[in-house]
Amino acid sequence: MQENTYFTTKTLAEYAHTSTRTLERWRSEGGGPPFRKWGHKVLYNIDDVEAYLDAHKHDHTSQYAPKAGAKNRKT
Repeated sequence: MQENTYFTTKTLAEYAHTSTRTLERWRSEGGGPPFRKWGHKVLYNIDDVEAYLDAHKHDHTSQYAPKAGAKNRKT
């Protein structure tokens, strides 16, 4: 049997340089990497996380387009 590595919400937030709140929002609104629930614990498989990150990488900033309805920041 192959042993899988899982992140908790906190460890994934640290690994992906994002907040736990962002991961919680993605889970409730949809989006973000796939997750599993084990009782009250949320777990993210490392392979799923890596696949999600690979699918969302960009070569340059013009490839990134904010979601429809996202607020534009003025600097």
